Amino acid sequence: MSEQPGTTPTSREADVTPTSREADTTPTPPPPKETERPHPLTPLIRGWAVLVVIIFLAGREAVPDEHGKSNLQQVLSLGIGWLLLGVLVIVLFAGAAGFVSWYFTRYVIDDEELRVETGALAKRSRRIAFQRIQSVDIIQPLAARIFGLVELRIEAGAGDSRTVLRYLTRSQATQLRDYLLARAHGDQVTLAGSAALPQASAFTDLSAAERTLVTLSPGLLIMGLVLSTEFAVSVGILVVMVIISTVAGAPLVGLFGLLPLALTVVGLVSRRVTAQFNYTLAESGRGLRITRGLTNLSSQSLPLNRIQGVRITEPLLWRRFGWARVDVDVLGYGSHDHEDNSTDVSSILLPIARLDQVRTALSRVLPGAELDGIDLRPSPKRARAIRWFDGWTLRYGWNAAVITARRGFLDRVTDVVPHAKTQSVQISRGPLQRRLRLASVHVHTPKGPVDLIARHLDPAVARELAMTQLDRARTARRTSLTGTGEAADEPVLERFGIPGVTPLGSGGESVVYPLGDDHVLRIYRSGHESAQRMIEQLRPAYRSFAGVDLGFRTPEIIESGEIGGRTYTVDRRIAGTSLSAWLPTATGDVRRQVLDQYLQAAASMSQLPLPSRQFARLFGHDPRIFDSLGDLLEDQLRTAEQRVRDNLDRDLPAGSVQRVIAEVRQRVCEPALVHGDFYPGNVMVGATRRPDPGGDAVQTVITGVADFSPHTLAADPVMDLAGAITLMGMEQYPDVLDDQRFLHELAINRYGPYVLDLEHWLDVYRRYYAIYYADDPMVYPYSIEHLQG
Repeated sequence: MSEQPGTTPTSREADVTPTSREADTTPTPPPPKETERPHPLTPLIRGWAVLVVIIFLAGREAVPDEHGKSNLQQVLSLGIGWLLLGVLVIVLFAGAAGFVSWYFTRYVIDDEELRVETGALAKRSRRIAFQRIQSVDIIQPLAARIFGLVELRIEAGAGDSRTVLRYLTRSQATQLRDYLLARAHGDQVTLAGSAALPQASAFTDLSAAERTLVTLSPGLLIMGLVLSTEFAVSVGILVVMVIISTVAGAPLVGLFGLLPLALTVVGLVSRRVTAQFNYTLAESGRGLRITRGLTNLSSQSLPLNRIQGVRITEPLLWRRFGWARVDVDVLGYGSHDHEDNSTDVSSILLPIARLDQVRTALSRVLPGAELDGIDLRPSPKRARAIRWFDGWTLRYGWNAAVITARRGFLDRVTDVVPHAKTQSVQISRGPLQRRLRLASVHVHTPKGPVDLIARHLDPAVARELAMTQLDRARTARRTSLTGTGEAADEPVLERFGIPGVTPLGSGGESVVYPLGDDHVLRIYRSGHESAQRMIEQLRPAYRSFAGVDLGFRTPEIIESGEIGGRTYTVDRRIAGTSLSAWLPTATGDVRRQVLDQYLQAAASMSQLPLPSRQFARLFGHDPRIFDSLGDLLEDQLRTAEQRVRDNLDRDLPAGSVQRVIAEVRQRVCEPALVHGDFYPGNVMVGATRRPDPGGDAVQTVITGVADFSPHTLAADPVMDLAGAITLMGMEQYPDVLDDQRFLHELAINRYGPYVLDLEHWLDVYRRYYAIYYADDPMVYPYSIEHLQG
């Protein structure tokens, strides 16, 4: 398509970045910022940690074997002097390595950016946008805690993973945590202003501004450990093995063989009691705060919007006392520890609690869920042929807010997933299930402790549950988006005199409201900084688009500003209604005529001007120029894959994403503007009159294309053709598949002569978009179908 006459992009001015087109003069660069290092005692603490490890290993080697000998005796035979010298060399080497790491670690956290620089031989600089920060935790290992120092861990989304600053003073880390969490929520606070917030306690890391919800006593933790199924099984095995070894006449050998089991029991005590000592769940303005630990104090921030599901576990012996454990699926914690780890973030909400404490915690995590009122339905009795040990415990149910499933006798496990957090739904049938006419329904969430499965249902019931759950998820997701937009946007709507108005539409970046006949009001969901950056990028691009006559309108920003922390723009309104809303109402012939225009509009996107003749991501938080089309598209796919990697690994053969990346890397073309989200929802249609011998006739035409966004690229123009065809399949009307085939054949016939192997590249980009938009729960099943086909 890039070779087609009339659609080849015209020559454009060379520029350094995709968004600096309008600069008339080169601005004076700002002075370099002053960077900071972690605390000077950091190398000492790291060296101390190595010494502790050496002492631990020596203690383990001192344990004699069944012959009464130990490896430590052989080491001591070398001489105590040589041994101490070796330990000194190791500790000094660790200290020197720690010093080098400390010296070359610098960071900047101010009102403009968060940047961390590391590396002695190869310097690495990492900048994290405030709006991508998902949690900020403070960890206080014992060695650091002695000196009043802490470790600051910053979790970021979209593949940024974790950034660690070790070590800082406790007051400095607390201030930075509060500041970063405020900026992550879009609040326009300053670093200096955050210093005035209430200071946290040195023992609990909670401030006066945080309200304690649940505190667990050491006695409850110990009783919970002793009565847990895991502890009872471990101790039972220990006792049985001691008895067997004694009866066999070899008690000493048996005792040495039991050492691993004894260490397991000690580890349980450490995780369940020491690591959870003084466990406190508190409520703050940013979500929940969990503090815990006897020797190592951990303070974990838990934003409520990242919680994707809940698991309630009730061991057999706990149920007698009304105790339960609560775990949560937290977005971004899938690769982290789900156990009672003393120095890491955890998915545990409550390690043990009374039922009233569980209800208190769930009221914050799942407001309005009312789990006690859900009617749980049993699986058919024939399921007990497979689950003979607990088949009578299998239950499932739902209400307006959540879906839930229960199983287990020794440990009764209840999984709960809010409808809006459902990523996908799957029906599975194994060989025994097919023989017994059974099927299971899996409700997928991000990787974590929650694994909601309605097990062993009648196939017809399973099919109905799966389909209705998708409907509930779609409704809940739409309601949450619209509701959030209206509630937070009300101050802006009042300023423009349209309070309570119904939105025209909403997307991931903004909500759009009508503002008279000629304008719309767009209110951005993200924080002020990212929204303002987006506007600054779009405004000059839209002005350049206005100079190209495509036969329909493109967006135009008339005004922008901020009210009550919400960034808005007033945009020129594109007449008509969305093609997505119009298609189900149109007759076949008229619909095909407009779909012909729709495909032409997708092709004409390549005529819009680029700021430079380079492959680039044009808008968003990370606009960037790439050396080749393959580098750009691989970066797009890797970022998208990161958001749903766990689900893709589960549902696709190994290497599926890599194969698509290898294919797009073979494409060679000149860069052109690619809308990147070209589908009927972003295309407007309206009625117009055309002259006719029998009188003017009304004709439906494309009136505009909206919503250029972070999906917009300087890339391969074939991508918008492929997107227009592929994303058409998501529309909901009876003849959509026939219309999709019509568009595909029309594209091959019209543009095939100009693009070598067009059919092949349409197929490659079909799979590209299946990966790129797979993070949308409503698109995910459609994506898997395309990637498996």
